[in-house]
Amino acid sequence: MPPTFDILITGGTIIDGTGQPGRPGDIAVRDGRIIGVGEIEGAAGKTIDASGLAVSPGFIDVHAHDDGAVMATPMDFKLMQGVTTDIVGNCGAGIAPSPGGRQVPGSQLILGEVPEGGFDTFGAFMDAVEKANPAVNVACFVPHGAVRNAVIGMDARAPDDAELARMGDYIEEGLAAGAVGFSTGLIYPPGTFAQTEEIIELAKIAARHGAPYVSHIRNEAETLMEAVEEAVRIGREGGTAVQISHHKAAVKSVWGKTEQTLAYLDEQRGAGLDITVDVYPYTAGSTVLAAAARVGREIDTDEIMVASCTNRHEWEGKTLTKIAEMLNIPGDQVTNHILLEEPMAVAVFFSMHEADVRRVISYPHCMIGSDGIPSPTGKPHPRLYGTFPRVIERYVREENLLTLEEAVRKMTSLPARRFGLAQRGELREGWAADMVIFDPETIADIATYQEPRQYPAGISHVIINGVIAAESGRQVQEHSGQLLRSGVA
Repeated sequence: MPPTFDILITGGTIIDGTGQPGRPGDIAVRDGRIIGVGEIEGAAGKTIDASGLAVSPGFIDVHAHDDGAVMATPMDFKLMQGVTTDIVGNCGAGIAPSPGGRQVPGSQLILGEVPEGGFDTFGAFMDAVEKANPAVNVACFVPHGAVRNAVIGMDARAPDDAELARMGDYIEEGLAAGAVGFSTGLIYPPGTFAQTEEIIELAKIAARHGAPYVSHIRNEAETLMEAVEEAVRIGREGGTAVQISHHKAAVKSVWGKTEQTLAYLDEQRGAGLDITVDVYPYTAGSTVLAAAARVGREIDTDEIMVASCTNRHEWEGKTLTKIAEMLNIPGDQVTNHILLEEPMAVAVFFSMHEADVRRVISYPHCMIGSDGIPSPTGKPHPRLYGTFPRVIERYVREENLLTLEEAVRKMTSLPARRFGLAQRGELREGWAADMVIFDPETIADIATYQEPRQYPAGISHVIINGVIAAESGRQVQEHSGQLLRSGVA
C-alpha cells in the first residue's frame, strides 16, 4: 500500500506564522501542499521526528538583491538560513528591463551574474527565472532604476512626457506579468535623478494593480525625516501602499531619530495610509562605496571595510584606514583612490546604533529583509548568510525583545500578506509546504565580517514546495523553488 503522505513531521512545536502561541502537533505534506496540521496518523515516504524543535513557515526575505544569482547559483546562502522565498528587484536595482543588454553600470557586482543580451521586458526576465528552476521561490519587484535606464539611460534629468509614458508602459507590463511591487532606490543613479513627481506618476500604476511602492528612500542620514515624508507623499498622491526598505538612522548625527520616524509612520497609518518597513538585524550596512561618497556621509575611515572588488582583492576585509596605510596615503584621500581603481567596490559601514535597530525591529509593522549582496568573491556582509537565524538568536533568545511567535510572524505571514504571496507564510491546510524546522535554543548566525561564508547553526530541515531542500546542515536539492506571481497560488 503506498504511503499516505510524502512527508510527515511529528512531535514538533508548531509556530504557524500568525503570531499565535506555539502548540504541539504534526504536519503532513503531499504533492507540495500541507494536507494536515494536528494529531496525524499514517504512513509517509519520509518521517521527520521534530521532538524538541520548532516547525515554522519558511522565512521570506523581503529585501534581496539576488536578481542574477537566483538563475545562476544554488542560493545556498539563503536556503541554509531557512529562506524559502526571496524577493528581488529591491532599491530600484534590477537586470530588467534591459533591451539590447542595456544594464545599469555595476549591476553584475550587486545582483549576481547577469545574463548576456538583456531582457526586452520585465516579464521576459520573470519567465527566465521560472525556466531556471531556482533553488528557492522567487518573487519580483519592478525596479525603477532599470526602467529609467532602459528609457533615458543615466541622464541626470527629468523625462519628457513621451519618456515618462514609456517608463509607465514598462512598469505596467511588469506588474501585469505578476511582479509584486514597484521599487525605487533614490540614493543610487539613475533613481537619484528622479523628482518626486515622476515617482508619484509611476506609483499610480502600481496602485491600479494593488501593488505596494517599495523604496530605499532618498536619504537615511541628515535628511532622514524629509526622506520618509517624501515616501509618504508618494504613497498618498500615488494611491498606493508604501514599504520603506531597511529603515535605519545611518550615521551618528541622526542616531535615535527612528523614534520620530516611527511615531510619524503611526500617525500616517492612523490617517489611513498603509505603510510598513523592513529591517536587517545588524548595526552595519553595506552598499557600493561610491553611494556613501555621493551623499557625503561622515563616517570614519576605520568604520568602513571594503567587502568586494573586481581586481584588488587584497583590499577585501580591510578598513579604509588599513588600506590607506597599505598605500601610504592620507586617510582623507583613500576613498577617491579606491574608487579610481574600483569604481563599483562594495563596502560595509559600521555606522548605526543598536538602540535604533532594536526600536525598528520591534515595531509591529516591521518585517525582516537581509539586503545581502550575493558577491561571488570577497567578504560579503554576514547578513547574506545569517539574517534570519540572528533575529531569533539575538532578539528572541538573548534579549527577549520579541517572542518567538512574533519574530516568526515578521519573517513569514506579515511579508506574505504585504506582497500578495498567495497561500504562503502560514502553516495551514491546503497551503504551500514551505517550512523550516529549527532548534530555538541553538539556532544562531555564525557568519562574521572576516569569515562571512558560514551556514547558521541549529536548523534541522528546510522544505520548499513539499521537497526537502536542506537537511542536517547541507543542501540536498537545488531546484525546488518556483517563480511566484502576484496573487497566484
